[in-house]
Amino acid sequence: MKCPQCAFDNKPGKKFCIECGTKLTLKCPECGSEIEGTEKFCGECGHDLTTPSEPIVKELSFDEKLDKIQRYLPKGLTEKILSQRDRIEGERKQVTVMFCDMEGFTPLSELLGIEEAYSIMDQVYEILIHKVHDYDGTVNEMTGDGIMALFGAPIALEDAPQRAIRSSLAIHREMTKFSDKLKQERKDILPIKMRIGIHTGPVVVGTVGNDLRVEFKAVGDTVNLASRMEGLADPETTYIAEDTFKLTEGLFRFEALGEKDVKGKKDPIKVYRVIAPSTSRTRFDVSAERGLTPFVGRVRELEFLLDGFERAKGGRGQAISIVSEAGIGKSRLLYEFRKAVASADVMFLEGRCLSYSSGVAYHPVIDILKANFDIRQGDGDSEIREKVKRGLKIIGLDEASSLPYLLELFSVKDSGIDKIPMSPEAKKDRNMEVFKLITLKGSEIRPVIAAYEDLHWSDKSSEEVLKYVLEDIPGARVLMIFTYRPEFVHTWGGKSYHNQINLNRLSNRESLSMVTDLLNTESIDIDLEELILEKTEGVPFFVEEFIRSLNDLKLIEKKNNKCRLAKDIQDVTIPSTIHDVIMARVDSLPEGAKEVLQTGSTIEREFTYDLIKRVKELPEQELLSHLSVLKDSELLYERGIYPETAYIFKHALTRDVVYESILTRKKKNIHVKIGNAIEGRVENWRGAK
Repeated sequence: MKCPQCAFDNKPGKKFCIECGTKLTLKCPECGSEIEGTEKFCGECGHDLTTPSEPIVKELSFDEKLDKIQRYLPKGLTEKILSQRDRIEGERKQVTVMFCDMEGFTPLSELLGIEEAYSIMDQVYEILIHKVHDYDGTVNEMTGDGIMALFGAPIALEDAPQRAIRSSLAIHREMTKFSDKLKQERKDILPIKMRIGIHTGPVVVGTVGNDLRVEFKAVGDTVNLASRMEGLADPETTYIAEDTFKLTEGLFRFEALGEKDVKGKKDPIKVYRVIAPSTSRTRFDVSAERGLTPFVGRVRELEFLLDGFERAKGGRGQAISIVSEAGIGKSRLLYEFRKAVASADVMFLEGRCLSYSSGVAYHPVIDILKANFDIRQGDGDSEIREKVKRGLKIIGLDEASSLPYLLELFSVKDSGIDKIPMSPEAKKDRNMEVFKLITLKGSEIRPVIAAYEDLHWSDKSSEEVLKYVLEDIPGARVLMIFTYRPEFVHTWGGKSYHNQINLNRLSNRESLSMVTDLLNTESIDIDLEELILEKTEGVPFFVEEFIRSLNDLKLIEKKNNKCRLAKDIQDVTIPSTIHDVIMARVDSLPEGAKEVLQTGSTIEREFTYDLIKRVKELPEQELLSHLSVLKDSELLYERGIYPETAYIFKHALTRDVVYESILTRKKKNIHVKIGNAIEGRVENWRGAK
C-alpha cells in the first residue's frame, strides 16, 4: 500500500508506513471514506469494492516536467542560463541536437500496468537528464518516452558535438546498469534500451523562460535531421549525420553505414554509428595522429623550456606557465618539448583538464598518477592495486598511509578508506600530501617533468594540489609545466622559480609557411594569400580550420603547383570549430557587454566611442563599464584617448561570428539606429560650422 505521506510502497498487511510511520488507511475510490480491508461495499456510498478499479495515473504537465528538469540541472549552469535569459532571446547559434527515445515503452506498460510503467519511466528520465547535464547540455523537451537535448544552446560550447556523443555513450552505459537492476527484481521485464540520434547545425534560439525552457525554431533542418537519425538508430546505438562526424572524426571510433534515404531530404544522407571513444581526447591529439604542419615561430620559447629543464635536472626545481588564447599553440609547444627531451633519462607525466571535466575533482592529478603507476584503460581493481603497491615500493613510500587514498582516487572498490576515521578536510589534506610525496620521492630516482594542460578548465581541488606541490619543488629535480588561457588566474602567487611564456600570434611569413605545407604547394595566388591572412591573423588553429573549410567547399584549385581561389567569393562560411570557440567566449561575457559587442559588430570591425554611444543610448558610465569588460577579455582593442577613442575587434573572425549570431530583423533595427546616429552627428557638425 502506498503511504499517503511519503509515497513509499509498503507490503500488504502493514498498518503503519515502515518508512515514515504514518498510519496506513484504505479509502473508497468513489467517495474517499475510510474502509476496512474486508468490506465488499462502501458503507458511505455503496460502491462495489470487489470491482478492481483502474489506477489513476497523473501524467506530469509540461510545467511539472520542466520543474523536474530544473531540479537536476547543475546550479552553476542554471545561474549561467538565467543570468543571460534576456540576451539569449533571438540569436542564431551553432547547436548539436540529440534525440533520445526508449525502445519498447508500450509493451512494457502492457506487461506492468500503466502506473508501474510510468514509475520506471520517471527513473529513466532522471538518468537521461543527469547524463545530459554531466556534459553541460540542456534538456529542451521531455517526450512521451524520451527527451530532446541541446548542446551549445542557450550557452555556446566550443566542443558541443563531442559532448553530445559522450553524453549518449554515458546514457547507454547507465541504461544497461538500470536494466540489469530491474531484471533482478522482475525476470519477465525486457531490457530497456535507448535509440539516440545526433545532428549539428544552425538553430535560432528564442525565449528562455524562468523554467529554463528553450523555445526555438530551426534554421534549415537541424532538429528534423537529428530526429530522423534517432528514427534510423537501432536500440542501444547512437547514429549521427555527416556534419557531426566531420567535427568529431578521430575523437571516436565510428562505423560508416553508407547513405540512407531520409524523409524530407531530396538526396540520401551519410549516416554513421558511434562505436566508442578513441584514445585521442583533444583536437590536437587528432592532428598529431594525422600529421602536423612544420613547427614555426616558437624556437625561443622551446629553448626557454629546455633551459628550465636543465635547471630542474640540477636540483633547482622550476615551474613554467605557457599562456595564450585558444588555438595559438600551447599544446604544440609542449609536444615539441616532449620530443626534444625524449632521449633524456626523465619521467615525463601529463595530466589534462577537459572542458567537460571541471566538475570532476582531481581530474588532471589522477591523469598524472595513472601515468606514474602505468595504469591503463581496462585494468581491473586487482591489477590497479598491484601496480600501485609496486610503484610505492619502488619510490619507498609507506603503503599503509598512502595506498587507501590512491585506490579511492582510482575508484577501486574496497580501497580501505572507509576504515580510516577522518574528516573530509583531513582526507583532502592527506591526498595532497601523498601526491606531493610521490612527486618528490620519484624525482630522487630520476628527474620528473609534470605537465598540466588547460588549467582554465581545472577544478578547485586540483588547483589546491598544484599550489601545495609547487611550494616544495625548489630543491627537487622537478619541472612543473602549466598551460592555460589568459582568463585563468593562478593562486600560487609570485615565485622566483616560476616563469611565464606568453605565446603570440604567428607573423605573416610564419602563417604562409603553414599554408604552403597544408596546401602542399610552392606558390599561392595573392588573392588567396590575402584572404587567408586577413581571416586567420596568425592563429595557427584558425589557419588549419579555415583552409580545411575552403578545401571542403572546393573553393581552392591548384594549377601548375600554384593554388588560387576557384571562384570569386563574397561571403566565406566560418568553420563550425572556429565558430564554437569564439561563441563560447562571447557567451561567457557578463550582462550588457555582449549586446555592446553585437552592436559594434554591426557597425564594422572598427567603431568609435562617439558612434557606439549614440547607437546604444546608454549612460556614459554603464557603456564605459561594458567596453572595459570587452577590453579586459581581449575581444576588443582600444585606440586613442578618451573621448576620441576607437575600438577594434581583435580578430576579424570574431567580428564575423558575432555579426552572424544576430537575427536579420535585429540587424535591420541596429542598422537603422546606426544610420540615424551618423545623420545626427553630421547635422551637429554642420550646425557647429
